[in-house]
Amino acid sequence: MEFRPARLAAMALIALLAACQVPTPKEASDGPHRGAPLREAPSNLEDANAQLAALAEPVRTERALQWARYYLVNQRAQDASDLLDRIADSAQSQDQRYRWLWLRAQCWLALQKPERALELLDGSRSTIDGLDAQRRARLKLLHADALALDGQLMDSVSERVAVDALLDRDDQRYSRKLTWEALMSLPMDTLENRSEQASGDLRGWLELALLYRDPQADIDNQVQRLSQWREQWPNHPAALQLPEMVGAMRKAARQRPQRVAVLLPESGNLSTAADAIRDGMMTGYYSAEEAGNPTPDLRFYDVSNADVSAVFQRAVEDGAQFVVGPLAKEQVAELAAQGAPPVTVLALNYLDQGSRDAPLFQFGLAPEDEARQVARQAWREGHRQVGVLYPESDWGRRVSGAFMNAWRERGGEVSLESGFTDENMGDTVRNLMEAARERQGGPTKDRYGRKTEYQPRIGEDMSFLFMVASPNQGRQIKPLLNFHYGRRLPVYTTSYIYDGTPAPRRDQDLDGVRFVDMPWILYQDTRLHRLAEETWPEGHGRYNRLFAMGVDAYRLQARLSMLRSLSGAELPGVTGNLHLEGARLVRDGNWAVFRRGEPEPLPRISGRRAGEPVRD
Repeated sequence: MEFRPARLAAMALIALLAACQVPTPKEASDGPHRGAPLREAPSNLEDANAQLAALAEPVRTERALQWARYYLVNQRAQDASDLLDRIADSAQSQDQRYRWLWLRAQCWLALQKPERALELLDGSRSTIDGLDAQRRARLKLLHADALALDGQLMDSVSERVAVDALLDRDDQRYSRKLTWEALMSLPMDTLENRSEQASGDLRGWLELALLYRDPQADIDNQVQRLSQWREQWPNHPAALQLPEMVGAMRKAARQRPQRVAVLLPESGNLSTAADAIRDGMMTGYYSAEEAGNPTPDLRFYDVSNADVSAVFQRAVEDGAQFVVGPLAKEQVAELAAQGAPPVTVLALNYLDQGSRDAPLFQFGLAPEDEARQVARQAWREGHRQVGVLYPESDWGRRVSGAFMNAWRERGGEVSLESGFTDENMGDTVRNLMEAARERQGGPTKDRYGRKTEYQPRIGEDMSFLFMVASPNQGRQIKPLLNFHYGRRLPVYTTSYIYDGTPAPRRDQDLDGVRFVDMPWILYQDTRLHRLAEETWPEGHGRYNRLFAMGVDAYRLQARLSMLRSLSGAELPGVTGNLHLEGARLVRDGNWAVFRRGEPEPLPRISGRRAGEPVRD
């Protein structure tokens, strides 16, 4: 297959809610000049420039193109860029112009500057229009890669679909895979709106993605809808190359358990949380039953002050093929200590972070996962230095520590960090902003002697703040930041900042704060919400997120085998996109920003920024 270092970069951004940096480019058997062997270049760029200067045209340009390709393959995109810029006006033949354009755009992508690649390709349309159909198609595919890396996922999908028929088989496989991964990352409302407007193969892709990603659909209903889709679209590219996730869904439907045991406490300090989870599971059950789909035999077992191992054994003897629970961390640890269980277990709490090889699966609402997601997104946006504020408590240190570890693993720098208490909050924020100004250097006052706003520069300064705070704490911290000239400093945080109930008058002080939360909280006008309101009219208050966890726990009993069998598989749930990391189910939530005191879901998470910048 043709060498594409930028493909790997694009894939890293296509999976926008997944955690990875741009992968290392790999060599392939051919390159932009198909069939040409890779020509080794001088190890030192100065030597390469000196040797090129001694050559006459057209040999000089040909050699520079070969060496630039070599540098690009060997992760030296900047050196490749320098060589290509030296010969920008020297490429004479159509072949050379094509190869120069191809390599230069790939360099921009490898350097994570997709906007420059788009500018180059869009400004070279006259050159591209003069190429043969196959080369035009490859450059259009490269343009789609740049759109993806720039966060313009829907535009990227549209371009891939339009060019699909012109691609060779390898390029089609590659492009269709990234088309599907982009559709898995787009917000549901985008898919729904564009599906109504689209036609042809694009509409088929969008309908298939909506079918798979429906967080309220029973697995049997999805399989039935998949059969209908294939009848409607027999010659669709996705029908010819069915995404692995969809095939795995069909297999999971055949293998789903017939009897499920649920181990939850009916009394004690966890009983209220357990009730919310139980109600969520029953809502998932009622939803499937209402649709006329098969449902498992659900049996609940009380593990309040009980020997959880004995209760588990009784459930297995009763015929359970799948066990959900327990909830208490110590009971999860007790079951894990027994070794590999005879049936699949989905525990509703996490063991320590190093428990990915535990004998049972673990699912929960760990705030540390949200903190790590914030780190991933901020890194994609180009941030490299961060300030961290957290409450002086074990919980605050644990969540901020998860963020800082994830940030440093990517090579990010924690410029400033500080714990706060309710008593010293004002001094803490003032000191943090003063320290940020000192690190930045330069004038802090205008010509009239007035203090100016802190102007963070992405990649150079403390360009955003990760804040761990409750709603009440956040309502104080954000105005303090504004007062101390930090109005332009982006603030990211976790779902802890929002209690799940809109309160515009109280939360207007949080305007501009961006946070991660679950779809169940951010998108509340769904059929499943209406069913929950009818069934549990009093609601679940502060346990609403645990109710959503129960909904997803019910769905996982039929779908966990799909996530186990397929590397990289995701399950769109009401708590977020779920995927397995070893034995741990990890959630990727949705982004929102407070505007006029209310959380506004962001329509897409760009590869470069989560939402619009905060404006005065």
